Amino acid sequence: MSDDEKIQVLPFHAVNEFMREDYRLDVLHEVFSGLDQCKPIQKQLILRMFSKSVNVPGFRNSGQAPLSIKIKNSPSLFERSHEFSATIMECWSNFHPELKKTMHSLLSERGWKLQPLEADRSMLPGFQIDWPKTDNFESVINGIHAAQPELKESDDNISLMAVWVGNKLPYNLYSEDENKDS
Repeated sequence: MSDDEKIQVLPFHAVNEFMREDYRLDVLHEVFSGLDQCKPIQKQLILRMFSKSVNVPGFRNSGQAPLSIKIKNSPSLFERSHEFSATIMECWSNFHPELKKTMHSLLSERGWKLQPLEADRSMLPGFQIDWPKTDNFESVINGIHAAQPELKESDDNISLMAVWVGNKLPYNLYSEDENKDS
């Protein structure tokens, strides 16, 4: 494989550049509140990484802190840890199975090369950086609403699911013409 053909990736915590602080807290709140619905290995990883990386005053083991304190203290870890942010997003995506399935179908129809729906994306090396210009967040959001009008998901959730299922961040936007020429 030549240097030109290598796929460039960014660590999963690079998603923070595309997330508002309040939405990041919403995702962390949803995952920490639903840890028992995550796969046991994911729950264990999240709690272990939190305990090792976050110091909560008054707790020898920060993993024993109350839920509200864990949520309040986890954004910095989400912002700097590839593995923590990947595990959080994988758990989060599984809390939204209809959105995940619809997003997978939509992106597949648009010609994206995707991992199988059931694949654990947190095992990937990171996000690819090439994103088709025509598939901006607005067009993806509109596509989801058109495909599933009864689906009650926020635009933020739809955008994060596009990033997660598509395994791409919109760093290097390209048009189809540019892609065919290269």
